[in-house]
Amino acid sequence: MADRNNPDFLSASTLKGDKVVNAAGDDLGKIEELMIDLRDGRLAFAVLSFGGFLGLGNKLFAIPWQALKLKLHDHALVLDVPKETLEKAEGFDKDKWPVTSHEWLSTVYNYYGYQPYWQTGAAAGMPEEIESERMTRAGRTSTDRENPDFLSASTLKGNKVVSSTGENIGKVEEFMIDLQNGKVGYVVVSHGGILGIGNKLFAVPWQALTLRVHEHAFALNIPKETLEKSEGFDKDNWPLTREELSRTYSYYGYEPYWQAEMAAPAAGAAAAAGVAAAMPTETESERVSRMEREPTPVGTEEERAAQQERERLEELRRAQEEKISQLEKQRMEAEKQAEAERDRLKRLEAERIEAERQAQAERQRLAELEKELQEARRQEEREKISRLEEELRSVQTQEETHRERLTQLERECAEARKQAEIERQRLVELERERAEVEKQAEAERERLTQFERERAEAETMVQARGTEGKVTPDFLSASTIKTDRVINPAGEDLGRIEELMIDLDNGRVAYAVMSFGGFLGMADKLFAIPWEALSLRPREHAFVLNISRDVLERAEGFDKDNWPLTREELSRTYTYYGYQPYWQRGVTAEVSRETEPQRAARTERTGTLETAEEVMARQEKERIERMEETETDEERRQRLEREKEIAARRERKYH
Repeated sequence: MADRNNPDFLSASTLKGDKVVNAAGDDLGKIEELMIDLRDGRLAFAVLSFGGFLGLGNKLFAIPWQALKLKLHDHALVLDVPKETLEKAEGFDKDKWPVTSHEWLSTVYNYYGYQPYWQTGAAAGMPEEIESERMTRAGRTSTDRENPDFLSASTLKGNKVVSSTGENIGKVEEFMIDLQNGKVGYVVVSHGGILGIGNKLFAVPWQALTLRVHEHAFALNIPKETLEKSEGFDKDNWPLTREELSRTYSYYGYEPYWQAEMAAPAAGAAAAAGVAAAMPTETESERVSRMEREPTPVGTEEERAAQQERERLEELRRAQEEKISQLEKQRMEAEKQAEAERDRLKRLEAERIEAERQAQAERQRLAELEKELQEARRQEEREKISRLEEELRSVQTQEETHRERLTQLERECAEARKQAEIERQRLVELERERAEVEKQAEAERERLTQFERERAEAETMVQARGTEGKVTPDFLSASTIKTDRVINPAGEDLGRIEELMIDLDNGRVAYAVMSFGGFLGMADKLFAIPWEALSLRPREHAFVLNISRDVLERAEGFDKDNWPLTREELSRTYTYYGYQPYWQRGVTAEVSRETEPQRAARTERTGTLETAEEVMARQEKERIERMEETETDEERRQRLEREKEIAARRERKYH
């Protein structure tokens, strides 16, 4: 009895790809395609590829469906055909199929020893094709591919289904094959849903569909309302038995084909009996039957022939019973294989749906990426154009600057040439003065020698005093203090002195500029530290900063382009570190007050604070200017000579 473990039907897609073996179980090839007879909806033949078996190469071969026996649970079909028959079979190339007609297929069936099914039906009492159909089919030539007798299940699968008025109803999802006789049990049609989502499946009899070859469509000979009211099924519960399918046929008003086939032999037998009664002669089988019924003389020649015929018929009956028993076993095996095949089909269907969903997501993602790529390209072009315009403006500005600089250099060159002429004249005058200076230079050298002896004696005394005990100096130059280390009371390195800032009103050190390096994560900033917060350790060339770590971490520093240059700014720093600004303690009362011209000169400067080096440079410049205003040419010459000699002596000392 058929059930879901031993189904009556399997889909064409399930059978396609199954392997083909011989009776010994040797692998022959696989099913490449299933060809459907478009007239009566049955499997006409299977297309097999034998691979390299028997040296058959990569050709394809048409095999009658009756020659294949299904092993359901092995996912295989048995082809019990002699080796010599396969070797001599005429195949065809996969890219050049023959024109498949009933006449061509008849030769294939006869070659493998099978009677064509359309002739078997007529012999069994089934109605033959009418004369007009036979003449039309016979009139088609072997090159007529416009109206084929057969089409593959893969070609028909996916065709749309329309109503008689041309309205789109759905599409063909699958062809379910009756495993007993190879007929198309029903066509699976999907209908409903939106964009293929939420479709319902319906079993539709083959007789209810009419193929429109050139439109790649099937016309449904059932009202759309009838289809929509019918009982459909989901992808996991397909009708797999004739009992289930019988209700579907009855609902659509069609007689199940297997019942029609059972009634056909009886009707055929009755018709044959009537014809035999009307004919003057009887057939051989009728004669044998009659001889069995009628008494005949024992030992006659006819009796012996009848006895032999009975024995032959009995032997044939036993062979048929044995074959039926084998077929029953094969059917049970096929039902087991069908269950495994259904499980595999479910998995494949789930994988297909998941793959389609992923493919849709990938397509959407690809479209989004394409839009983003186009937008990025447009943005890149705009940025490139903007950058080029900016570079062009910069080049034009630089070119204008270069032109102005060139004009300025030309003016300076002319001025320099004038100055050079003056300098040449002055050089001649200095040359005359040089001879006079050389005379005085001898006396100066003797005096410098005396100074050198005195300096040596002074250095000896200083070294002697330093050996007896280190004395903390009262004065140090700003350049000596610069770059000295700054440490905390524990001796940990905090940073170094970068600069000393001088108060221009009273000459005091207003604050020290300190960099902490990587200490406390303050690597890039500078910090103003009150001079009173630093204590000197001369032997270590270092200053001790006695300020707690949390105070330093919260201190407000400044960058190299924004130094505190007014007392108002510095007042906040003194207050933060807990020191009273020195100008608020009356210290400046003891310092001599500046004159009005000095105050006027100072107010012309941008700030009230300068570095120690700037103060020294400014004082030296003022001293030289005052000296140049009062000294004579002779005094100037003597001064230059002294400075030259001192420079030479320093050069010899340090090199």
